[in-house]
Amino acid sequence: MNDHPLPELRNQLLSLHKLLMNAERAAYEKAENVTLSPLKLLQLLTEDEQFSWLRQLSQLVVMMDEAMEEKPPITHERKDALLAEARHLLTGSDEPGSFAVRYAAAREGLAAVAAAHAEISKSFD
Repeated sequence: MNDHPLPELRNQLLSLHKLLMNAERAAYEKAENVTLSPLKLLQLLTEDEQFSWLRQLSQLVVMMDEAMEEKPPITHERKDALLAEARHLLTGSDEPGSFAVRYAAAREGLAAVAAAHAEISKSFD
């Protein structure tokens, strides 16, 4: 699997998820004038509409984890399909409210997300 970008992409997507989650957390805390405990944040991540767009990225990372643990080992075709799914999630939809649209706004507004995206994009070349 070392010749395929999937394992590194998985790690990059997990780091990206953390950046996006922290940004959404900060926005929520500012809007609600609260400080979220880790437990409350987890609850919001799994149940609140404001955080729902991040679930698609979480699910993709889980799918990658499961695929890389498959027996027999994951096929090259399956790796390519997961890579394509990641590309589509990050850039493939201009539908209002879609992950790609929300993500594009985060890339424009947060330098750390833009930098992470630049690194992730190398996996798509």
